[in-house]
Amino acid sequence: MSQATVTDRRGSFGPVLLLGVVAVLTTWAALTAWRGFVEDPGTYLRPLATLAGLLALTGSALRWAGSPRWLTTLLQIVVSTAFVSRELSGSLLPLGGNAAEIWQALETSVRTSRQYAAPIGDQVAPVWPLLVVAGAGILVLVDTLACTLRRVPAAGLGLLAVYALPSGVLADGPDATSFLAAAAGFLVLLHLESRDHLLRWGRTIGPDQDTLWRSNPLREAMRAGAGRIGVAATALALVVPAFVPTAGVTLFDLGTGRGDGDIRIRKPVADMRRDLERGRDVPLVEVRTDDPRPSYLRISVLNRYTGDEWSSGDRDVARDDRADGPVPLPGGISPDVPRTTYAYDVSVTDELESTWLPTQYPVSQVQAPGDWRFDPSTMDFLAADDDLDTRGIRYAMRAVDLDFGTNRAFFRNSRVSDVSEEVLHLPGSVPPLVRSLARDVTSGATSDYERALLLQRWFREDGGFTYDLRRAPKGTGNQTLEGFLARNGRVGYCEQFASAMAVMARVLGIPSRVAVGFLEADPLGDGRWEYSSHDLHAWPELYFAGSGWVRFEPTPSGRVEDVPAYTRLPVDGGSGDPRGGPTGASSAAPGSTASAAPSGGANRRPEIERDGGTIDAGDDGGLPLPVLVGGSVLLVLLLAAGAALAGPRTSRVRARHSGLAGPPDAVWREIRATAVDLGLPWPAGRSPREAGAFVLGHLAAPGDPAERPRTGPDAAPEAAAALERLVLAVERARYARPGAVATLERTSVAEDGALVIAALEAGVSPRARRRARWIPRSVWRR
Repeated sequence: MSQATVTDRRGSFGPVLLLGVVAVLTTWAALTAWRGFVEDPGTYLRPLATLAGLLALTGSALRWAGSPRWLTTLLQIVVSTAFVSRELSGSLLPLGGNAAEIWQALETSVRTSRQYAAPIGDQVAPVWPLLVVAGAGILVLVDTLACTLRRVPAAGLGLLAVYALPSGVLADGPDATSFLAAAAGFLVLLHLESRDHLLRWGRTIGPDQDTLWRSNPLREAMRAGAGRIGVAATALALVVPAFVPTAGVTLFDLGTGRGDGDIRIRKPVADMRRDLERGRDVPLVEVRTDDPRPSYLRISVLNRYTGDEWSSGDRDVARDDRADGPVPLPGGISPDVPRTTYAYDVSVTDELESTWLPTQYPVSQVQAPGDWRFDPSTMDFLAADDDLDTRGIRYAMRAVDLDFGTNRAFFRNSRVSDVSEEVLHLPGSVPPLVRSLARDVTSGATSDYERALLLQRWFREDGGFTYDLRRAPKGTGNQTLEGFLARNGRVGYCEQFASAMAVMARVLGIPSRVAVGFLEADPLGDGRWEYSSHDLHAWPELYFAGSGWVRFEPTPSGRVEDVPAYTRLPVDGGSGDPRGGPTGASSAAPGSTASAAPSGGANRRPEIERDGGTIDAGDDGGLPLPVLVGGSVLLVLLLAAGAALAGPRTSRVRARHSGLAGPPDAVWREIRATAVDLGLPWPAGRSPREAGAFVLGHLAAPGDPAERPRTGPDAAPEAAAALERLVLAVERARYARPGAVATLERTSVAEDGALVIAALEAGVSPRARRRARWIPRSVWRR
């Protein structure tokens, strides 16, 4: 076959390469949406750009050469695996110690992603290995769907999956530039696919019949059914969110009001500071209860920390979650925790105007007039009616007092699935001082519960903090937080203490939030107690498996004399500095690595934290898991190699059986396929008789033991006669008038075909026969 004939049959390489390039560029543009996860996006975007180029070239070459789809996909996976292995371990083969190193790098990335908020810098262990592996998978998926399988609309689902992660984790979501670039690339893919489908019907007529861009790609995409879907989906994704109402903080935070003397609680932290600074002690809430010592009456929970302030965030408040009877206990509490229930009758004075209903935590029942609803994740109660607030309201509730004891049985480390991402999120602007202090203060702790106890002890005892409302800095943002924690600071009030402990807990990977309410009630006698404006307070709540959300008390004894009983346990560890300040590495300049943190930045051999210290990722330390993983990877590769060899052979055997059982033309195609497998140049474009003359010269007697047996009609007379009958049958089937001549019996055609095939195989070397058996070229040559 001439080269020109091959080119005509396969088509030009240019359009095939263009489709592959557009697919990987579109995917790479979508992957830029992950830039918010790291301070240096190049750590993952640069290697993924290189991989994208490799996949475009190899995939296009394989598809143009007629490689089977399954083989193209398998080879693309092999290329990606080798590339990722080279990036993470320095070797192309992910075997043995290399597999252990890759596994440990991914473990480190996962741990860092859970412990630190985006964007993650180089002062902690890198997360780029995780992003590179995930990005490589997306690149292969989109390339396979869009180019190999030619299912561009399905590839769009893969692109949308890229945006699911930043949409759910990053506060600002994916940036518009990434989305628009990927959307444009997706429409180009739809254009190319629609053009390909059209050209399969034949060439267009006109001067532009062979041009790639016969018209505007957007208009071509709109003409295709898939194009209409793509354009409509893109437009809806951009327009619809602007018109969908969400139940967020703006639904309930309606402003602070003006100074008319009332206590307004609508933005809890800001309003609490203002009301405490007034100096006038105003009675706000009176309760009648059988609780011997009521305290910590909660108003609101603040889940979201933006770096500037704490806010309530988005709330999931359903219509059926009303404060009109029994309510569920919060999640995460073990059923084995002892509990006591107390009844409360609550009266709120006209001086407290709040859209949040003061309640104990937890409660098992609330009966309040009006449309008050609770958020199941926080169990605080919000007004669903714009005109509803707490002034003059009377309601009843049943508080549940949980006894966690002092044996730590109910304080297990939480799992990622236990809580929402919002209570773990930290903005990247959190100062390095805050991060390093959190690690230094809790060094030596063996569990999250011990770390929480050390944090509380540091604020109340070891850190040298002072409670002083008049000298306290204003705000809870990062700038205020850094000054509050600095050696020359450490003066504040409950707002700063609660915020600082909650942020430092999140640095350590402990779910946390800030609660606002009342600290203690003054006894009035006869089971009645009164909360006033001077009792307003803020405290952190941390989550543990078995206890759920529990309060801690970092505010020093100048304001709060006692702490919860379950936090009075002795614990070893903490900062060696009696003032709790940063030591050695932790006081380094921003961007440096903290002493207790895994280091390595964007290097290729990240360190992995273990219980016994820090080990290098290149040392498997005798751990069975990496060995198991390495063995598993080797097994998978062996199975893949076996499939790569056995797959074409099996396909070829089936094709031969089917061909020999068919009409003369099918048998003739099988003769041609055998010649291709054996490496014999088939005369393309020739008549059956001319091609038969070529085949005749390559026939040999089956069973000839010679390395290069004698070939030709004299060497295999029976096969030559069978070839003559077969050529005649093909000519009759193709050119004779229907019914003019009798057709040979199909069984004799099959027998003749098998005899010719055996003679062709006998005419080549054993090596050529083995290659034809295991690597049949006809499988992917069309």
